[in-house]
Amino acid sequence: MPARRYRHDYLSRRRVLALTGVAGATALAGCSGDENGDADDLLGGDHDEVEVDYPENYAEEMNQAVPSGAVNPFDDEHIFNPYHHAWNPGDAQETSFEYLTIFHTEEGEFIPRVAENWQIDDDLHTRVEISDEYAWSDGTSVTAADFVTALRLEGYMQMGIEQYVDPDTGVTTDGDYAFEIEPRDEFTDLEEELWLNQWIEALLNVSEAQYGEFIEEFEAADSDDEHEAVQEDVIGFEPSWNEALFSGPFVFVEANEEFADQVPNPHHPIAQDWDFYLRHGEYEGEEGLHAEEVDWEHNDPTIENLPDIYDEPPVSFSGQSFAIIFGRDDEYIRDYPEVRQALAYAVDMPNLVDVTSPGTPVDTYSTGIDYGYVEHFVRDDVLDAMPNYAPEDTDTAQNLLEDVGFTLEDDEWHTPDGDLWTLNFPVGDWFDTHSEMVYNNLAEFGIDVDYFLDEMPTWQSEVEPDLEFDLTVHLNYGMARQYHAHADLYEEMYNPDRGILTERNLFDEVVEVPEVGNPDGDTVEIDIPDALDGLAAAQSDEEAMDYATDLAWAHNQLLPAAVVHPWSEHYWVNAGEWDFDLDSDAWLTSNRITHYLLEHGLSPE
Repeated sequence: MPARRYRHDYLSRRRVLALTGVAGATALAGCSGDENGDADDLLGGDHDEVEVDYPENYAEEMNQAVPSGAVNPFDDEHIFNPYHHAWNPGDAQETSFEYLTIFHTEEGEFIPRVAENWQIDDDLHTRVEISDEYAWSDGTSVTAADFVTALRLEGYMQMGIEQYVDPDTGVTTDGDYAFEIEPRDEFTDLEEELWLNQWIEALLNVSEAQYGEFIEEFEAADSDDEHEAVQEDVIGFEPSWNEALFSGPFVFVEANEEFADQVPNPHHPIAQDWDFYLRHGEYEGEEGLHAEEVDWEHNDPTIENLPDIYDEPPVSFSGQSFAIIFGRDDEYIRDYPEVRQALAYAVDMPNLVDVTSPGTPVDTYSTGIDYGYVEHFVRDDVLDAMPNYAPEDTDTAQNLLEDVGFTLEDDEWHTPDGDLWTLNFPVGDWFDTHSEMVYNNLAEFGIDVDYFLDEMPTWQSEVEPDLEFDLTVHLNYGMARQYHAHADLYEEMYNPDRGILTERNLFDEVVEVPEVGNPDGDTVEIDIPDALDGLAAAQSDEEAMDYATDLAWAHNQLLPAAVVHPWSEHYWVNAGEWDFDLDSDAWLTSNRITHYLLEHGLSPE
């Protein structure tokens, strides 16, 4: 076993709240809140408006495409700073900013975007060459210094990369169009795919021109207090829609009370040839589809009776997973894996998926590793032996509770102490239908559930940071854009807001589970930190699979249904009037519709 500890040190939601002092803030998870911060002073006062060279009569010269959704940054509804507590650009993130590479889930590889190629030495020292054809919305070139700024800021803001890469010295430019990145000395034996996943899909949503002074401030910070003060300044930086630089294929050029327009970035090597612009904000969701005015609608596969121009929705696998999350306060949930298993068996997950996300596969393994690529990391015989908690099985659930000492009296479950068993089930309103179905299943099974919905910002500020729930549902954001078993399992164990081995404490670092691959076998011990370290430093695919298999088995036994199905991104598209290739697997990238358009273009029929 390696002696090193491969641990991240994230800037947690709790810490962000402390830095900003704003209820509902979540700077790193992309959710909205009130405005706060004084970074204008750091950067010299008010920001200048960015001049974009675009045709002023674009509405007459170009075709109009209408995405669904109320993405309108008028009056600073959206602040284009990814660290700001009001950062919530929705789909505009994917249209406004470009990636170093993007991940294609079907092909299982990273597709170059701004990157042209990269070379990795034996000690993981990496050199990345980027294209010289990309430019920001003001016409200045996208250079290696921009990516270095973005990656270093990610480290200084404690978003995970700082564990493996020293933000002071580990990322450097090599001329205008190449940069080098190297791990800290103690991580030169990191598994290569895990190393790639730390940085390879960097989103270029910050520029050296606008964020370089923050780097200088971090370099000058001599104490933790000074470092934290710069973090606070970064979080509070407030560029408006017409003051931010955009690296992606579209640029905001108009935002008013009615709509917001994005035109193709005239300096983007692909988008500059497009003859359509995007008009946001006029229609939202089903309303626009039934009016035949919306050209694509994101993430609602359940709409019925649509006009003929909308074909069957393609599905883009996003790398996130919908999850049942167990809290720590109920002693029976906390202390008995059989109780967590019973709760999982009492919920009809296939039916929940059919209703809320038809066509999405159901995770039959509950390994903590994304269902889309779990077979690359876990042995087939162990996957086949895993209990499947997804289908409702109330008989098994009843047996499990009774084995622990629960009793069913008058169709209500009572604890081993004889008390009515009541569970606290608060949920953010993104998941109203999902959570209502979970609640109904549990109530039908005889569990008294205190179920209520909060607005999502309220839930995020008042429920999630202090784990004020016995169970809840949410997305596992941590898996997005890191397509590796270690990243997935690490999030389950060490995420600062929901990690088992940090705040929730549902079990210890060393766990006892049945023999790996044999649910009825004698118990064995698995040291979770050591297994994670072994997976991180594995020197072969076989070694990585051994560690990942042990961890996946422990997750299946101890955290049933903590990850219940991949959260796929669905689109209804106007295939009647636009040339959408619905049979292309370019939908199967992690970054949704924008990169499908980049691969194939879009034009009127």
